[in-house]
Amino acid sequence: MKKLKLTIVGDTPYAGRLAACMQKNGPDYLEVSRCIHLQELVFFIEKIQPDIVLCEQECKLPEKLPKHIVTIFLTDTKGVCAKEEPTIFRYQQGTEILRKMFQIFEHKSNKNVFSAHKAEDLEMIGIYAPGGNELQLPFSIAYASICGETRKVLYLNLTEFSGMSVLMKEKEGENLSDLIYGIRQKQEKFLLCLQSVLHHTENFDYVQSPSNPEDLYTIQEEDIACLLSFMKEQTDYNLIIWNCGALNPLISEVLDHCSKIFCVGKESSFGKFRTKEFQQFLDKQCRNDMQQKVRFVHPQAGNDFFVQGISLFTQLQSGEFVNQVKRLIENV
Repeated sequence: MKKLKLTIVGDTPYAGRLAACMQKNGPDYLEVSRCIHLQELVFFIEKIQPDIVLCEQECKLPEKLPKHIVTIFLTDTKGVCAKEEPTIFRYQQGTEILRKMFQIFEHKSNKNVFSAHKAEDLEMIGIYAPGGNELQLPFSIAYASICGETRKVLYLNLTEFSGMSVLMKEKEGENLSDLIYGIRQKQEKFLLCLQSVLHHTENFDYVQSPSNPEDLYTIQEEDIACLLSFMKEQTDYNLIIWNCGALNPLISEVLDHCSKIFCVGKESSFGKFRTKEFQQFLDKQCRNDMQQKVRFVHPQAGNDFFVQGISLFTQLQSGEFVNQVKRLIENV
């Protein structure tokens, strides 16, 4: 899962002790770093990309910090402070400073820190195709089949018109929209909601994407956090594979929390154009964390990989296309 990054700014012994305390007492999902020299902070931020900057009251920070960063100052006095940014009284236990820091971050960023990391030991892997690719579906299903040989896998489809319902020859029924609605309305009956939308294959279980693609844009980060928390507490799944469509804010958040992201592309000139634009986007947005997780794959289809007269889904569980996917993921 994606770590929450904290940078403590300051060259005083107090800043050093506080950083050590945060590293010792913070949760596993908190990554603590320290920037000793203020003049190096801009470069430091570009490299580390922290979510929170905690600094001493006298620090004068650069004017243009990335908007997503929550800045908090440590003050010598309780109560009202002249600074516009949120403050924490410095003379208290480090664990109390940590608690208040999380409260401020949740309020300022509108993110639930604890909910987002409740399922930190439930691994997630994302499948994404910049600009779309018809081989995203067969690649993701073959990959889920491979993983399902040794793990308990749930496949969740966040792609509009992926073709999966036609491939599986399923009539329209309950899907991810119904699961999210059920979670919101009847959280105490999560397993009943899940069972009503769950489909089973030999190697993995899956939930179909919403029949109305507009529903994908109504799913909130809180819904996914709640879903993951229930998955961890009430099921024995240890791997979730997300088949992701357009890079909207929700999918971007999902991919941020994946341990790996397989980007399905084409080796043609136009396919390379899409890959290049995606890489340029990640560079421009300083998405170094996502860049490190991305693995580009270029699966091929045709008579060499699919045999006529045999179910396509059967061949996505065991066949030449699956063997190709095994080679691809071994080489990235």
